[in-house]
Amino acid sequence: MFRSLFIASLIIPAPLAENRQMLSKPEDQVAAIVEAFMKRQSTDWEGLEAIPGIRWAPLPPQSLKECLPDGGCFTRLGQSSAEGRTMNLMATGARTIVSNLYIRNMGTPAGGEAVLTALQGRGVSSTLARCPMKGGTGVTSWYRLKGPGEPAVLAIQPARSGKPNEGYVVTAGTDLPQLQPNQLAMYSEDCGAGGATPGPAAQKPVSSTRPHIALADAVTSALVPSSATGIAWTDLPALNTGIEWDPAGPKQWNLTSRGDPNPMGLSGSVTWAGRKFSALASGTAQQVKVIYLEELGMHPKGEHMLGVVYERGIAVKLVRCGPVYTESTNNWYSLTSGKTRPAMIQQSIRYEGNQVQDAYVLRLDGTLPQRESRDRDPGVAGCR
Repeated sequence: MFRSLFIASLIIPAPLAENRQMLSKPEDQVAAIVEAFMKRQSTDWEGLEAIPGIRWAPLPPQSLKECLPDGGCFTRLGQSSAEGRTMNLMATGARTIVSNLYIRNMGTPAGGEAVLTALQGRGVSSTLARCPMKGGTGVTSWYRLKGPGEPAVLAIQPARSGKPNEGYVVTAGTDLPQLQPNQLAMYSEDCGAGGATPGPAAQKPVSSTRPHIALADAVTSALVPSSATGIAWTDLPALNTGIEWDPAGPKQWNLTSRGDPNPMGLSGSVTWAGRKFSALASGTAQQVKVIYLEELGMHPKGEHMLGVVYERGIAVKLVRCGPVYTESTNNWYSLTSGKTRPAMIQQSIRYEGNQVQDAYVLRLDGTLPQRESRDRDPGVAGCR
């Protein structure tokens, strides 16, 4: 996670000698940077100048062709030197907001416990929030920090193979950074009290499945059984989808902007294996007709959610493609099986480099919305 985001050396003038004298140990140097990041008065790129002892590359920040896994599309490099010791830094974030600070210690490792102790000496408390699974291959640990300034999350990756390559990542706010799909089973948020990790029997992984698999299972669970005529609003919360629906129940909702004539709506939310979606159901006064799902972040491309639906015994067939776009696709598929009533699902995927964002419209009555002039049939103009 750290190594793929760092440039090994930077040509930036060293900090002033008076800053070096205060940071005789590597853990003090790391702790000083973390504390200063939390105490920033401004979260924009110029606000990084308030972190003492660092020389930053000139503004503006570098715009990336492909956004990073942490969601940052802009970066600014820096370097901190003290007592002949060099640490490379990279800040990442959006055009106007810095969200993450990566620290790579290229000298003698400080050690995570020493850094946490140094932070405590500066009035910053730490609570272990995510840890490697016992006996697993994960190495990084995440701590929630409280103290002067805004709260933050500190990820610590220890040095490995005897090399000077320990890394730290400070993320603004209290939310744990999203794991990559292949990391979900490597880490746990059952880390015990006081920083002590429990035994293997007490630990549960962040997720034992991957987000697109959990999504596919939710879609399959929402299909109307062949023995039923539909799904009543009162039955919606009981479906095995994981979606938390507004307990107030459905209400009048104007969805004409979506081309949806249904008069009733119900909002909800769900997190599948760490991936967050907003949810909205629409329908008549008696039954649910449509379920909308919109991903709130982005994830690495390459998943095949509908392929998992097919593996669950549901036939998936392309029936219509949306307009030709270079950065998104909007295709409709039929979902049929001997155990469920026919349904239609639209899969909309927005592309941004190696990252994508999903949205779905599941029409439980098996109908398609009114055709638009630019829609394409399968086999026509690249619709496949």
